[in-house]
Amino acid sequence: MSIRLLEHLRDELIQTGIVQNTPEFCRSWLGRSEGYIRVLRYHQIEPSVETLTICSNKLGYYAARLNGSDAEDHEAWAAKLINLKSLCDSAIAKQAEAVWRAPERMAL
Repeated sequence: MSIRLLEHLRDELIQTGIVQNTPEFCRSWLGRSEGYIRVLRYHQIEPSVETLTICSNKLGYYAARLNGSDAEDHEAWAAKLINLKSLCDSAIAKQAEAVWRAPERMAL
């Protein structure tokens, strides 16, 4: 699921012109190497919570900056970034819950 989330985030940012391609997205928005998504897919693993957190934080930062602008199109971009941040935050929460609900962690 989270790989698809990263691809969705990348596609949305490319569509708005914020990033140009996958390598730029991986480096600039995930803080990872340009082949990060490809490696995840190859090894069939999910992105780390750290990676999702970095992306969420950056989305929130730029949404706040755009919300402070007087330009009308900035308000729409901010709303889009806030929506994308919400998707990241949901994925983070889901992964965190999976950790604490693991049977070995639930035993008292």
